[in-house]
Amino acid sequence: MIMALNNQTKAMTTLQSSTWSETLQQQTRDAIEQILVTLDGCIYFKHPRLGYAYATFHDLMQESLLLQAKTGDESYPFESVGALLKAGWAVD
Repeated sequence: MIMALNNQTKAMTTLQSSTWSETLQQQTRDAIEQILVTLDGCIYFKHPRLGYAYATFHDLMQESLLLQAKTGDESYPFESVGALLKAGWAVD
């Protein structure tokens, strides 16, 4: 299990810099900081290779930046918004 998590972490952090505009990166920071969730209690994210994921209101209130893949069982934990952006994720 730890090996699988390490491989997922490696896969999600291979982008050298964000492919998203500065505006979208700021919108991502703002959405997470202000916990701007949709009616279903989530913030949705996109990644150029990994697809789509979401963070729940509950996790964000617990100061946990954990993205769950919209399809599949993958989860992507981050220590900071900067790490999330550097890994190539942005608000959708």
